[in-house]
Amino acid sequence: MQPTDTDGTLAERLLQIAHDLPRQRLTRITHDGQSYFVKTPEHHASLRWRMQKGDPEAAFARESALLRGFAARGARVARIVAADDRHMVLADHGPPLQQMVARGQADAGLMQRLGAALAELHAPGLAHGRPSLRDICWNGTHMTFLDLEAGAKLQATAPDQARDLFLLLHSVFVIDGSASPLAEPLLSAYRDAGDPAVWHALSIRSRRVWWLEALTRPLAWAHRIRGKKRSEFAALRATRRLVART
Repeated sequence: MQPTDTDGTLAERLLQIAHDLPRQRLTRITHDGQSYFVKTPEHHASLRWRMQKGDPEAAFARESALLRGFAARGARVARIVAADDRHMVLADHGPPLQQMVARGQADAGLMQRLGAALAELHAPGLAHGRPSLRDICWNGTHMTFLDLEAGAKLQATAPDQARDLFLLLHSVFVIDGSASPLAEPLLSAYRDAGDPAVWHALSIRSRRVWWLEALTRPLAWAHRIRGKKRSEFAALRATRRLVART
């Protein structure tokens, strides 16, 4: 595959730098004062991981194709500055929201922007597949979605998009606690901007996972007793409660 970029010379130089790096899944680099991220296929150390996650080269090629497909539909996803068969050089789109929330740098206004941004991503019929605060960046102007891997779809249904919304809400509660004031403005902004069919599908999804909440309730209690601040099990209950009352 030939390098791709609006500036071929820059693409070639960035790929040269990428080829000289030690093999890692994601590496941050700086060139001419600009920050970029170099992404390569995952390396599965065991047959078990390869069987569970599949062919890493095929997954890498799929993500590259999805990023281009989403971008062609107007979605704000990570911009590929240069790429070949084993490297993607991606633009730096600002800090991840997970970092901002954990540091207390996020407020209701930012979460409203996030809800509207997810609705905008969904509008052309797309689904991210596994959105979380760590997969979304904020540069002070725009939200950018990263990591289009398993579950991302170019032809999404309302249930696919409801799954996106549910998982994103869950990630907020995981990072900010089950009493987080940030999830509700996110949900309200999505409701105002999104498709009503997704809202209906979200309610159905939330009700259908009652058994998972019941199954993990002892684990949520154990986390609470141990004083664990980030509990994906407690976050599940908090997510379902929020959806039920809105």
